[in-house]
Amino acid sequence: MRRLNIALVLALAWLALPAAAPAQAALTPEQFSAIDDVYTAFAAFDDEDGTTAADRAAARAACTALGSADPMLSGLRRSCSTQLRVGQALGETARCRGRTSCLLGVRRVRRVLNELIVLARASNRTVTAAGLAAACTRELRVNMATLRYFTRLRGGFAQLEHALRTRSSALARRAQRRIDVLREPDPRSIAQQREDFRAGCAPPA
Repeated sequence: MRRLNIALVLALAWLALPAAAPAQAALTPEQFSAIDDVYTAFAAFDDEDGTTAADRAAARAACTALGSADPMLSGLRRSCSTQLRVGQALGETARCRGRTSCLLGVRRVRRVLNELIVLARASNRTVTAAGLAAACTRELRVNMATLRYFTRLRGGFAQLEHALRTRSSALARRAQRRIDVLREPDPRSIAQQREDFRAGCAPPA
């Protein structure tokens, strides 16, 4: 998972909406603008060479700037944070040295991936019930291919965690191969995700 999946971030935002919230036909102009700003702030995550500390600080600031007054935007704020934690945990694990350090890092990745999966499944139900246009709903939902990807990634890290606990080098190699072959099913850059979001979710003029 080399770059942030903004589509997943947006879908998780809907978890903040009350279960009985009335359906809305479209995002409000304020909601649309705030979400579009998130895409802009996270453009650096398209860089295959990785992100800098300044990039990550800007991403955190973008999440924080969403505030908490609007229920949907406050959900987006929390889901931004969860996605950033996945990236941070993966980065720390890639740099770990020694069994204890790597075990703690791998366990952290597995736990935050589990949190993402639970949130994503719940968010899909909320998105479907929101009553938005079909094109916008499609952009905001977490598709099944992405859910399978995160589930398999979690499984690989769970196996790697078990290998480190039991000190099994052979199992660790199998787990690492299992992780290495996985590829994100959504090949779109953040810039392309933003264009698709704009096309599907722009409020009426």
